[in-house]
Amino acid sequence: MSEQLAQMIIDNYVSSTLALRVSSAIPAEVAAADTDAYSCQRLDVYIRWENAKLSLQELPHEYKLQAIQAIEQITA
Repeated sequence: MSEQLAQMIIDNYVSSTLALRVSSAIPAEVAAADTDAYSCQRLDVYIRWENAKLSLQELPHEYKLQAIQAIEQITA
């Protein structure tokens, strides 16, 4: 695996995690106004995050430290 591909996987995980957080922070009254649209959007974001998580698990050992550092930056 190239370093560029590994970085793309890490970046995808970070961006999908941030998108999941934004989706989780939508006020209840906004979500209730259009439940179907909110549910579809939330499911799309979750599936993207789940796929990114699975890709991250497939990273070779030499890129795991970069992944951990990126995750630490978004959880700090």
